[in-house]
Amino acid sequence: MASNRIQDEISKKLKQFRTERKLTLEKLALRTDCTKSYISQLEKGLTAPSVSMPGRLAGALDIHVADFFRDIDNQEGEDWCLRKSKRRHIAYPDGKVVTQLLTRAMSQKKIQPITSIIKPGGTADQSGQLTHPAGSEEFVLVMKGELHFEINGNEMSLEEGDTLYFNGELPHRWENKGNKDAEVLFVFTPPIW
Repeated sequence: MASNRIQDEISKKLKQFRTERKLTLEKLALRTDCTKSYISQLEKGLTAPSVSMPGRLAGALDIHVADFFRDIDNQEGEDWCLRKSKRRHIAYPDGKVVTQLLTRAMSQKKIQPITSIIKPGGTADQSGQLTHPAGSEEFVLVMKGELHFEINGNEMSLEEGDTLYFNGELPHRWENKGNKDAEVLFVFTPPIW
């Protein structure tokens, strides 16, 4: 399954990058504002990372998020067409969000489009607000349902067809506060996953 492959790649690379930088689990946990046990579970492949975690880990390790996926990208070659049946899926740990990556070779792209199916109560990250690297931008299109968004303290409810375009460095979060699944297109530049 594709999501296991992504999770496996992050697990393998996380430990490699952490040990190369001579960081303990405790130091990396402090840098990413999470627990030592969570970092350990990620390294062992026992849990899937939240949507913000690859970016937080990359920042703490002083790497680019795409560095986690270079081996996967190299195996896939430069294929322009990605069939729906071949999309990689990422299931969030709480089981309320499933994301599909809409391109191959993430490390070779300048933008990253993904779609997410967000069940009622599903949120971007249980730990709080997301922020992306300096110079990043994010575009959001609600294709079905509703999504509550907060950007830099400003709250708004988005309905089907509504869009957002904002500076990814601003603290932000989203949550499906409705009673139906939401289907959302996110586009990031540079790629964060």
